[in-house]
Amino acid sequence: MQTNMRAAKKPSASRAAKLADTRKIKNLTEELSREEHDLGIPLLDAAVAGVILGFKPSDREMRTQAQRCWETLKPRLNQHLLSDETVLPWAQNAGGISAEHIERIKQSHLEMRSLIGKLVGVSFEKDPDKVVAVAGKALCVLAVKLDDLIDSEEMRLLPALRKMLFA
Repeated sequence: MQTNMRAAKKPSASRAAKLADTRKIKNLTEELSREEHDLGIPLLDAAVAGVILGFKPSDREMRTQAQRCWETLKPRLNQHLLSDETVLPWAQNAGGISAEHIERIKQSHLEMRSLIGKLVGVSFEKDPDKVVAVAGKALCVLAVKLDDLIDSEEMRLLPALRKMLFA
């Protein structure tokens, strides 16, 4: 009789997997929220450096600032995009976020990846003015788009995920 009771208390494999997925999503949600709060100043600095370099690529101080900002943003962008690739399908399958909202996020990610492609391999400090001007504009647009995406996720995605996770 005791053996049957233990079997009844033991969660099924599918329930255990669901709990593990939920824990993983909770951790990713907390990480995304934390990262988004830490990006404010680097985004502003990146936008300022990028817009100035777009018009005056010879500005040494802005080249240094842009390089520093890009080096700070690059790993965070990679982690953010990878985290969202895990979170978005889970949220879509769980039914907590509209298909339209997920499509908008995916479109924003495509735009950001395109801008990131313009920055990969660029040295703001060493490349010629012509390259730095194009990269500076891309850095500015990326900073603005990322800020908009963060605002959108803080207002819509993260509360919806929290509601799904803690309901």
